[in-house]
Amino acid sequence: MQKGSRIHSEMAGQKRLADAMGVMRGIVKNYLRPRFFAPQSRRYLARQWVFACLCLVVPGWQVLPAASLSEAQIKAAYLYNFAKFVEWPADVLPPGADILLCVVGNSVLDSELQALDGRKAGERILRFVQHNNTDPDLTTCHLLFLGSSEKSHFVVTLKALGDAPVLTLSDIDDFAEKGGGISLLFRENKVVFEVNLEPIRNARLHLPGQLLNIAAIVYGR
Repeated sequence: MQKGSRIHSEMAGQKRLADAMGVMRGIVKNYLRPRFFAPQSRRYLARQWVFACLCLVVPGWQVLPAASLSEAQIKAAYLYNFAKFVEWPADVLPPGADILLCVVGNSVLDSELQALDGRKAGERILRFVQHNNTDPDLTTCHLLFLGSSEKSHFVVTLKALGDAPVLTLSDIDDFAEKGGGISLLFRENKVVFEVNLEPIRNARLHLPGQLLNIAAIVYGR
């Protein structure tokens, strides 16, 4: 490899590392620290687990031990940060408006997602709302999480949403590949996420580059 190419590759690797660390610092500061560091929490003694999550998105780092944060807790932390970093059109989410996190179906994340209700996401408040997949008002959601029980018909729900300004998420394996916005997956003993830019662009949403840089797969670049 030529010297210039090697330097460029090293700089790109350093940028991805910095982006990953920035996102995970946000997870620690805004989601995990209040949850695990609060003196009134019974899990106060588990605070050292928080720092272990930094290894989840940095290639080559040791994998999080099984006895620390659960897969559901880490996925919920990612979702919480997506709520902070995603940009919606001003006519969809005006200043001061709450962010509606809608959930359809059942998932192992249910209790963790419910715990996000009322939490601040930047300057906004995140609100949890449970829905059925037949509800006509899913287009009023800002974030829509489809549980694993929706595996057989999530594509129908996505088609019904059309180009509504909704960020769709799920922990269904092929969710992003088949037209969903973001998949939260457990791969090689760590949590990763995949992004499909086509439905996100069609929904007039914007994801910051630092999130795309640490995605396992980005469809539609």
